[in-house]
Amino acid sequence: MLMENRRQHKMASLLKQTLGDIFIKDLRGHIGSGVLVSITSVKTSPDLATAKFYLSVFGATAPQEIVDMLNASSYEWRRKLGAELKHHLRKLPEIEFFLDDTLEYAQKMNELFIKLNKEDK
Repeated sequence: MLMENRRQHKMASLLKQTLGDIFIKDLRGHIGSGVLVSITSVKTSPDLATAKFYLSVFGATAPQEIVDMLNASSYEWRRKLGAELKHHLRKLPEIEFFLDDTLEYAQKMNELFIKLNKEDK
């Protein structure tokens, strides 16, 4: 099981770095200027058949629409990944994109703690 986790971690790291580089080159044409999309994490299934990309979207009025657009064109992004990784992988996982809201959640929790701290005083 430890070996499997190491493989998953190495695959996730490789996918994150490679797709991040592809996003830098190609994403602006799809989403326009002024919007920044960052890959915060990648989770792969134990059999490495699927990869879930968690994204933070900054500067967009509707971040979920950006994620939905990426999912609608996931075949294109998977094809670009395959072209970059053809010498590293035998089979490329299916990819899905999700909005990562951990930063927003952390900010809300911080605001709650500040509010509770003020009420105690």
